[in-house]
Parts: sequence; structure tokens; C-alpha cells
Amino acid sequence: MNKVLIPCDGSDSALRAVRHAAEGLGRSSPPSLQLLHVIEPMTAVTLSEAFAAQGLDDRFPPQAAQALQPAISALDAAGVPYTLHCRFGEPATEIAAHARETGCDAIVMGTRGRGALASLVIGSVAMRVVQQVDIPVTLVK
Repeated sequence: MNKVLIPCDGSDSALRAVRHAAEGLGRSSPPSLQLLHVIEPMTAVTLSEAFAAQGLDDRFPPQAAQALQPAISALDAAGVPYTLHCRFGEPATEIAAHARETGCDAIVMGTRGRGALASLVIGSVAMRVVQQVDIPVTLVK
């Protein structure tokens, strides 16, 4: 596995997926980890406000910075390299699109997110991702 995508929404489940990827994947040749945060359109007041706000850098709105920070801290502590990405849209669709567009070999993701709907429909985003991609998806509980 060369490129591994890890969707991060700031949830405990997403952080467990980050730790799983950092600890368990590619001990002999570490994979290239990509952290992705997807901002759902209804959660951003306006796109211009989101992009104008200060986050990790000018590319990341505060909402993404807050969601990515625990994962960044965990990977930095483990000495694992990564790249950061942020997209706007429906999470499962954007995760699958990002994986295709960047040539990811696998996805490692948590089974429960932060959204209110995720509390009602456990793993709904994860299951939609599995249905939309043709690469291995590891779900971390």
C-alpha cells in the first residue's frame, strides 16, 4: 500500500483510524497518509467566510483545522508523515472522489462520525464509501 486515505471528522472513531493506520500499516515501508476533512455545505455559513477564516493555513477553514488537529498531533508524535486535504460536499461522495482523483490504494476510516445522523444510522458514511470505491476500505471501530 502506497497511498492511504484517512477521512477525519474530529471524532474519536476517526482518531482511532488514524492511530490504526500509523501503527499497523506498512511497518517496513511506511505508506503515504492523506488526512481528509470534508465540510458539508450546510455546516459552513458561507464558502467565502470559510475560506477567509484562519485555520491550519490559508487553505483550511477553522472547522477543518479543529477536526484535523487531533490526527495531526497523533501522527506528529508517532513521526509519521502525512498530507492534509479539505473538500466541501457530501462526505461519502467527496471521500470516494478524493480517493479516485489522488490514486489512493486504500482507505482507513472510523465507523462513527460526529454528525447527528451518524448517531442514528451507525456507519452510514462508511457504508456509502465502501459502495462507491473499488479499493480496500478498513473500518476501525
